[in-house]
Amino acid sequence: MLLFLNISAFVNMNDSVHASLSKESSFTIGSANINKSNRDFPKIIGKLNAINADILLLLEVTRENSSPLQSLIQSYPYHVENLNIGSSGTGTVLMSRFPILSHKVTKYTEFGNMLIAATLEIADKKVAFYGVHFPKPTNRHEFSTRSMQIMSLAQQVSQQLFPVIIAGDFNSTPYSPVFTKFIERSGLRDSRAGFGMQPSWPTFFPPLLIPIDHILVDPSIEVLKRATGSYIGSDHYPVFAELSISNLKNTEARMNRQSEEISKLLEVYSSSVRNSVC
Repeated sequence: MLLFLNISAFVNMNDSVHASLSKESSFTIGSANINKSNRDFPKIIGKLNAINADILLLLEVTRENSSPLQSLIQSYPYHVENLNIGSSGTGTVLMSRFPILSHKVTKYTEFGNMLIAATLEIADKKVAFYGVHFPKPTNRHEFSTRSMQIMSLAQQVSQQLFPVIIAGDFNSTPYSPVFTKFIERSGLRDSRAGFGMQPSWPTFFPPLLIPIDHILVDPSIEVLKRATGSYIGSDHYPVFAELSISNLKNTEARMNRQSEEISKLLEVYSSSVRNSVC
């Protein structure tokens, strides 16, 4: 039965999600695992240019393929290239039409798996962006390690003061227990909700397509559209979402509440230290 599935019902074969800057505070974000062995650079550049994302994360970028991709990378006023993640020389490129105020990269493996944490300024609002490429769990140890990395990110996100967007290759479906726990712990929501299954891997065997590339957003961020992109020569389809932050509410109040909670914890800690000294 799987062989007769209508894949077009799950995967958008056209570039249907475009940036919509005319709408107040709306923008498009995309994530594409281009596959480090992929040499079809005209297709990568053409398809991703057609999407016209305002924020674009490229995964599995190598020293060799970054050069042919420079026309795409340099078309964004703000971009960060991290190609020396591990000994394999594989990494990531984050491109944005919005200012990248800060960024930090955490290496997960020697094969380019990483986390990039950045603060962006979008429509005069600070937004915390996380680009991820979690390792593929091929054995029990790697499965356990990846699960710890995912839950560590969930803890980090739960303490974030700014609205959060996460994009990238989780190497995990939304049906896995660790992904479910991640959503619960982080407080984020899956941008696919209400837009269908949207599987992204493996492109080379459509009957077994599953969603492992994700875009997760803060509950205060509205998802206007969500789609998979066209084939770019990779084993992954790109994923894209049009988002709106025009309805962000209570950000300042949330920051004040978290500051108060931190102050209370510090007071308790200080009191405990004083008592122990006495």
